[in-house]
Amino acid sequence: MSGASSTAQVEVLKENSKKCSEKRKENCSIEQTALVEECVDLVEELSLTVGTKLEEDGEMEEDGGEELETKLEEDGEMEEDEGEELENLLLHGYKSDLKWSMKDYRPPKYTYVRYRVPSAIREEVLQSNRVRRVISMLGKETGRSKDQLDAEATAILEEMGHEFSMTILRFIGGLIRKIFKQIITDVTVHTDGIKELRKLSSQKPLLLIPTHRSYLDFILVTWLLYSYDIKTPVIAAGQDFMFMKGVGALLRRCGAYFIRRSFGKDKLYWALFTEYTQTHIINGDAPVEFFIEGTRSRTGKSLQPKFGMLTIALEPFFDARVSDVAICPITLSYEKTVEENLHVREMMGIPKPKESTTGLIKARAILDNNYGHIHVKAGQIISVYETAVGKVDRKVRALVPRAVIPSVHPHERTFVNELAYRVLLEQQANAVVFPCSVMAAVLLKHIKSKVWSLQLYKAEKELIWTCDLLIKLGCNLLWNKNQTNMDHVIRMLSPVVYCEGDHIIVHKNPPTALHLSNSVFKQCNSLISLGRRRNEFMHNVIHVAMLAKILFHPKSKERTLEQYKRLRDILQYEFVFMPDSAAVDFEKTTKQLKDLNLITFNENVFKFADKDVKDFLVSLIDPFLITYMDSWQFCISYMPRTLQHSQSLKSLCMRIQTYISVLYCEPYLYGESINLNVIENSILVLAKLSLVSLDKGKSQVYCVDPFMFSNTIREFALTIHPLPAKL
Repeated sequence: MSGASSTAQVEVLKENSKKCSEKRKENCSIEQTALVEECVDLVEELSLTVGTKLEEDGEMEEDGGEELETKLEEDGEMEEDEGEELENLLLHGYKSDLKWSMKDYRPPKYTYVRYRVPSAIREEVLQSNRVRRVISMLGKETGRSKDQLDAEATAILEEMGHEFSMTILRFIGGLIRKIFKQIITDVTVHTDGIKELRKLSSQKPLLLIPTHRSYLDFILVTWLLYSYDIKTPVIAAGQDFMFMKGVGALLRRCGAYFIRRSFGKDKLYWALFTEYTQTHIINGDAPVEFFIEGTRSRTGKSLQPKFGMLTIALEPFFDARVSDVAICPITLSYEKTVEENLHVREMMGIPKPKESTTGLIKARAILDNNYGHIHVKAGQIISVYETAVGKVDRKVRALVPRAVIPSVHPHERTFVNELAYRVLLEQQANAVVFPCSVMAAVLLKHIKSKVWSLQLYKAEKELIWTCDLLIKLGCNLLWNKNQTNMDHVIRMLSPVVYCEGDHIIVHKNPPTALHLSNSVFKQCNSLISLGRRRNEFMHNVIHVAMLAKILFHPKSKERTLEQYKRLRDILQYEFVFMPDSAAVDFEKTTKQLKDLNLITFNENVFKFADKDVKDFLVSLIDPFLITYMDSWQFCISYMPRTLQHSQSLKSLCMRIQTYISVLYCEPYLYGESINLNVIENSILVLAKLSLVSLDKGKSQVYCVDPFMFSNTIREFALTIHPLPAKL
């Protein structure tokens, strides 16, 4: 984009923002006017920042479609699946960002929608049967007056509720699109799922459940829906963003409603939050978007599903207040996330910096980087009505008066749990793996052998071999075998990986670790970063990796299944497994390996046939198993044995991390060894197995049964360090 053109667009944005502000002043209160002015000021500041950056670079032509299309052709990575249409979201619609933001936006309306402004939604929530009943009950319990409780409820709703504004959404959308063109190569969208989503948006209430790997997730989903003329969602967001000056107000006007991270036994807050979420579903004001994982995954793997939000969202269906609800799992795959270094620091125990507008402005340095490709796929849409047939009896609730706050029945809870896992596994099935993630696994395998550099030709050869293997094992790999771009792969792994001469080298002291004084931590900074990338495809190979570990020596089918179930129980917090499906998954995995001729099965004995494949698969799972072993060995020796001497889970994990960092003077093993997420999961498993006691607040943990704990460690050691034994 030329300097003059960029300046003109920025000036138009500013002028339109001021007109919007002046128009709102006529109808808004003093507080609302101040808030709008704050939003406008922030839009102007960000617009100037982006506009200036683009003028300096002079490389983003307004009609940059040709440049991006050429880039896609050169990479050779935009290969369409059979019968499925792909489209680059950066090129969708108008080439001009300003024209795109001001386009004729006409999403299909939900058939039974009743138009309500945000203030009317809050008032209806306040007057709902649930909220009135809770206020009456609290008045009797606490002795507080109705007016006091009404005032508190009104304040909570003001704090929580969105103030959706199409004008602000358009402005922010145009700005985000401009930024993405600067830092992202392309945003590939599977349009078949989007078309189906648009079709259903007028027929059923929608729940949008995206993966959560980055702050950009909810921005991408809103951008996606606006681009394809689908009603943009209201988004359940954490309060972290609400306190960011200006940004919180902008997000609120883009559809975000803010909820506290925890509200325990606050009955009034529970009632208001529940009613506010459900009224959007019942009335069909907009799709409701939330993250089934609850928070961002720092590790690159899917987190265990959280059931609370999904239970609240499905209650109108259980109550027969809606006939059906459509759930759309959305998978967002990033080649490189903008917060990668932040995630690595958090996994090492360095506190996350508090979200602030100042920090956001300072983060404009990201405009100097390129974060590669983003892949977006809306999965198979799930009809709750069809899925609930034979599982949920809605007649049970028909006998309960509407004024009574219903409790969740056991069969409903079971149904919600199963549905949550189904959504999460659907997200994983649609995830795309990038070559840089595979390269990370290759490099980590060599670092295990104390080799921190690799010749380029050898690295490329191993990359091709590994990619071929992963494709056979079912990975959705975005890769063109004939056009492997090693420069791009290395660039996506920077700064922990760099090229020097004809060698690819893992940085032992990367620039991102300069603040660390511990030499082990400095080197583990690179290892954790590479491990995070490798984790992006672990869901595809975890079952075969467990079998590769178990079949280090040949074993009978019965013994193999027994150890598979045990290993699965131990890793239940690291990876997502469908509950009560161990036997089915085992049969499916062994059949897959037999079909690929990777294992043999003769005389009821399994044997791994390909040593190279076995060694690679074992190298993927060993980091977790060895860390668990080290963590448990510390616990059996040093964990408190009584409630009086108990300590918090966080404190215990920090002690284990220090112990392991001293145990290995050089981190020749794994970055997971000092990864607090992995260490914490190792303790959570002990609590699940009733070997340690852990309270709900994670403030008290101590060993319950040292003898049983020792036996468990002994059995686990035989699994991860197998000896020849009877079949």
